[in-house]
Amino acid sequence: MSPRLTTVLFASWLTLAAAQAAQREADCPPAVVGVSDLGYSSYLDGGAIRGSNIDVLDEVQKRSGCKLEVRWLPRSRLYALFFNHELQMTGAALRTPERDRYGTWLPYTYTHFELVLLNQHAGKFRSLAEFVERSNARLNITRGISYAPQVQVQLDRLQQLGRLEYVNDYSVVFRKIQAGRADGTFAPPTIHMLMQRQFGMGDKLSALTVAESPRAMVGLYVSHKVPAAALQRYADALRTIVADGTMQKLYERYLGVDTARRLFHDGTRDILDALPPPR
Repeated sequence: MSPRLTTVLFASWLTLAAAQAAQREADCPPAVVGVSDLGYSSYLDGGAIRGSNIDVLDEVQKRSGCKLEVRWLPRSRLYALFFNHELQMTGAALRTPERDRYGTWLPYTYTHFELVLLNQHAGKFRSLAEFVERSNARLNITRGISYAPQVQVQLDRLQQLGRLEYVNDYSVVFRKIQAGRADGTFAPPTIHMLMQRQFGMGDKLSALTVAESPRAMVGLYVSHKVPAAALQRYADALRTIVADGTMQKLYERYLGVDTARRLFHDGTRDILDALPPPR
């Protein structure tokens, strides 16, 4: 092959590669992802943002080829920015009708909210309703969390009884429990396990499952303003993360094998069925 032909072919390859890169960016422009204080899902470690949700976003970026910029925000502000189209994506979200108006929900894992109480208040409550009726313990929970309707009914009852207070984040919740100004909270293992470790309260608290809070799916919300091609890439990336077992391994890293297995005890078929089909 002559040097001239080699030069022409190399120039053509560069042109094609540049065109393909430009097309990828047009299909999947850089996106800003909002995350907040959610225990092992997303937390600040010095100046770094860490957690299972951050690891998932890293995998989505690698597998989709789409650039994601993660931004730390207060939970109460995150959805205000998402609804105002200032964020293209949110991490670790339960599905709600309000959020569906602004974005497409892509599930990738499970959560299970538990009633977490100081040991002296941790009776054998099978439901939140029993806790409301048979205890005087006070709960603190955070603003910006969406609860199942049957859970919210009981939380509203607690608030009317003066036994529930909303605060800004889970760090405040556990500081108040530690200081004796609250007796417990309502949170998933991803949150309360990290908080118990950080506050040295692992032997002082008990976590109870309650009837009103069955296992639920958690996902990313992708703004309706994001191109359809990018949405599909995100969905395809999440599908592979769930299907190849990466998601469960990430949870095992943060929560331990036993807790992760309880969350994924009957497989991931409902998550895979809820994602857009691959193309």
